[in-house]
Amino acid sequence: MHQHLKRAFTLLAVGIIAFIIIRSMIVPGSFGEFGWYRGDSVLQIRNLPVGYAGSSSCGEENCHTDIYHVWTNGSHKTINCETCHGALQEHVNNVGIMPQPANASRDYCGLCHFKRAARPSDFPQIDPDVHGENLQCTYCHNPHKPGFV
Repeated sequence: MHQHLKRAFTLLAVGIIAFIIIRSMIVPGSFGEFGWYRGDSVLQIRNLPVGYAGSSSCGEENCHTDIYHVWTNGSHKTINCETCHGALQEHVNNVGIMPQPANASRDYCGLCHFKRAARPSDFPQIDPDVHGENLQCTYCHNPHKPGFV
């Protein structure tokens, strides 16, 4: 075998061995335990404080039953309460802690409802330049049961 090939194979072998050693030092031991991520992350995520309570906690606890009933029969029923109202676990645990008001700005509603070519044609969309004369959406629409107020 030629000398230059021996050097190339030696360098390749050293490179592979160095890669294996470095990889074993930097990849966490739990990587790949449950798939293509760190197995320890499951425990770390499980131990994070809970911030969201879920939509059912709003209406099934006899607190906001009227609004909850309107919401469950409206077209926004697939959108969680906390999407607009923010994380509510603290409020559920202690009703004295008031949540932030829902974001009712045109731009926030527009995240879903401003006209975009990629959205289905039967999805409710508006052109913000001509619809609503720059009023807040809630001036004419009830976000719990969209349509006109």
